[in-house]
Amino acid sequence: MTNPAEACTDTRVHPAGGIKAAISIELAPEQVRNFAPRAETFPLGSRVFLTHLAGKPEALQVEAAARITEMGYVAVPHLAARNFRAEQDYVALVRAHDRNGIDEALFLGGNPALFPGPLGESAELLSHPVLADSSIRTAFVAGYPEGHPNISEDRLKDALKRKLEICARRSLEPRIVSQFAFDGGMIGAWAKQLHRDFPEVPVHVGLAGVTSLTKLIRFAAMCGVGPSIAALRRSASGLLNIVADRNPGDVLDAIASAYPTPLTPMHLHFFPFGGWEKTLAWHGDYREVRQMRAKGR
Repeated sequence: MTNPAEACTDTRVHPAGGIKAAISIELAPEQVRNFAPRAETFPLGSRVFLTHLAGKPEALQVEAAARITEMGYVAVPHLAARNFRAEQDYVALVRAHDRNGIDEALFLGGNPALFPGPLGESAELLSHPVLADSSIRTAFVAGYPEGHPNISEDRLKDALKRKLEICARRSLEPRIVSQFAFDGGMIGAWAKQLHRDFPEVPVHVGLAGVTSLTKLIRFAAMCGVGPSIAALRRSASGLLNIVADRNPGDVLDAIASAYPTPLTPMHLHFFPFGGWEKTLAWHGDYREVRQMRAKGR
């Protein structure tokens, strides 16, 4: 499907410039009740990803997705295989979103090495017959610019190819959204290779939002972020650096240097660990500065 927020996206403009690139943001379902961004920083039609965490009532995600849709945004609920205690729980959640007309979702395996139910991989969710009769037609799958701590690079490539093949058989539109990282050069190289391998698949680059250095390091460790966390730790000297908020501007600039002319659409996806308000306000300012620089050339 064509997302309203991407309808005017000029893929010749690098998303690091923030000029016309689509942006999305990730929220916990309970955060949605206070989510009220300004249109100039987060246009209607933008995507809001909704987490699916073990132990959280799935009804909260269903309610949040319905509210996000009513607000004029596109809800993208996470569906994590290892969080379902039974196959029927997955079926029930898909059908609940179907009743609300949700047409996009992010399919994940999930983190626990030990899990209670029969589903362990995102490919199992994508190939499940419940999707055939559901409203979900766009399938996001995960990408890992720095690799995965528990999965080899060859296995990651094979898994991605298999998931894209399932999407093709099921008439699902595939999209790739990445884990966040802090090495913009590495992210740019990763996105460039993906575009070469799968030129028809849009890529949404994951970025940590505006927050303190200590929070970034903590969340990076929790999420399994790899080599680039070392660079983050090296910058932790001095009380001011530790307490002050960090933004992803340097990461975006490095992505633009490594991959100046994206071959196909590349968008930005924010993990707002310090709060969605800070991240969206910062991105609006960053975009304005880049626009002014572009006009001054």
